[in-house]
Amino acid sequence: MKQKKKKSTVTFIMMGLMMLSLVVSGCSDKLMQSIPVADEPQIEFSDEPKILGRNMEATPAQLSGPNLYTEQIVSSLSGATITLYDVTLIVPPLAVDNDTLFSISIPDASLFYNEFGTNGLQFNLPVTVIMNYRDADLSGIDETTIRLAWFDENDQSWQDMQCTVDFISKTVTGQLDHFSSYGLISD
Repeated sequence: MKQKKKKSTVTFIMMGLMMLSLVVSGCSDKLMQSIPVADEPQIEFSDEPKILGRNMEATPAQLSGPNLYTEQIVSSLSGATITLYDVTLIVPPLAVDNDTLFSISIPDASLFYNEFGTNGLQFNLPVTVIMNYRDADLSGIDETTIRLAWFDENDQSWQDMQCTVDFISKTVTGQLDHFSSYGLISD
């Protein structure tokens, strides 16, 4: 009887050790997976500028649509002023050779990001853009870093533009030599 009891105790201990071994090795695999390995690429934080966001609680209901858009045929001889909510384009006379369709689109009302068209259009004279950021969410933003930029499709990056910021009226004004996507960015 002693031998039978001793044998079952040894078997019980052996089975327990085997189970413990499986549990520990399973945990160690998971533990090893969560420890970064030196050869694995590390996540780097980008210093890329961010598109300025709107404070949607302070934004009027007219910006509630999914895609805001306006277009106008601009006379080559007389130019025009085109406005969509907080974006104004001032097209001087002779900026384009022929009467041309101009458009402003706000694809996402939560961002100060606009698409101006006809995309790729080049101007004889600069077209002025004025963007008003009165509805911006400025929490965590250094207002002195706000600027106008265009999105370079080739580089997939924002290209800073020369612009003027009026901190009192909360406007950014720049001169465009072509149409593409433009936005107000900050660091």
